[in-house]
Amino acid sequence: MATLKVSIFGAGEIGTALAAALAASDAFSVQVIDRSEGALDRLRSMNTGALLRTFSHRDELQRLLSGQDVAVAAVPESAVGDIAQTAAQANVHYLDFTCPGPDTRAILDGLSRHRAVFTGCGVSPGLIGNVACQLLDAFSPVTELTIRVGAIPRYPTNRLGYGQIWNVDGLIDEYTRPSAGIRDGKPVSLTPLEGYGQLSIDGVSYEEFITSGGIEDLSIFGGQLPKNVTFKTIRYPGHLDYMRFLLDDLGLRDRRDMLRSLLYNGLPVIDDDILLLVVTARGYRGRQPTERTVSYRFAPDLNSGPFNALTSVATSYAATLLAMLQRGDIEPRGKVAHHRIDTTKILADSFLKPLLCH
Repeated sequence: MATLKVSIFGAGEIGTALAAALAASDAFSVQVIDRSEGALDRLRSMNTGALLRTFSHRDELQRLLSGQDVAVAAVPESAVGDIAQTAAQANVHYLDFTCPGPDTRAILDGLSRHRAVFTGCGVSPGLIGNVACQLLDAFSPVTELTIRVGAIPRYPTNRLGYGQIWNVDGLIDEYTRPSAGIRDGKPVSLTPLEGYGQLSIDGVSYEEFITSGGIEDLSIFGGQLPKNVTFKTIRYPGHLDYMRFLLDDLGLRDRRDMLRSLLYNGLPVIDDDILLLVVTARGYRGRQPTERTVSYRFAPDLNSGPFNALTSVATSYAATLLAMLQRGDIEPRGKVAHHRIDTTKILADSFLKPLLCH
């Protein structure tokens, strides 16, 4: 099988971790592209073997993709469209970690006629879609689906029970933007921080509440769409009360810069986290109510690099999809319905397997 030549745009946490994972395999040739030499310094110090390149103008991007097979957009959401456009111009496969907007989707629609297009290839959106779809396949009919994702410190030390596990701006969006959901079979926008509940996993107590951004593209469920679908975040007990105090009692919901500064400067950076994926399906067999829950727990693997569980799982999921493309397990053209790939197969791959806690 030919080596897959992968160009990763963005040398942030996700781009760096993905480059480290792919460069460790002989199946890939990797280059990382960023505007800043400073952003590439971390990769340079890690000696991954990836080729590191910078650019000054957007016009240079297509040249940088010459002779490459895949463009990966590991960039802020505002820059994803530029990478998609460049991938289409260079006629290469494409992968990102978000749910693209309408303009970007239009670009990728055209590219998908010739090359494989992967969108939303992280944790949520991403791997959580596989878990939810597999549960729907095994448990039918479903009237209510609750999808939960939680990236939390393994050892919480503050009253929030939280820290800087991923981008602070993304965290604020998660707590303040409406969440996509289904009620009585119709798409709706749900208010974040509502839907409080409690759950226990392996003897540890957690709380859950609605947040945004987990699964915005509800079409992944196809004809299996349940009557009610809710996406929630998992946190340690008490977290929600403190966040409501900050957002509502102190009025920081409308003072984003102040909230960002407070969280960025006040919360510790967390390297030793755990990632929980928990999906519950409820339905009926005749008149008998039934319920099934699937749960997965992940932790960092120090042998894979200095990355927390959330970053490692997101990039390992993307790396697994690219490995399947390289092996010919995924068709080299079309919009890839990666959420329909069997979860067991995904988790057994060499990228994700070391992160899964049994």
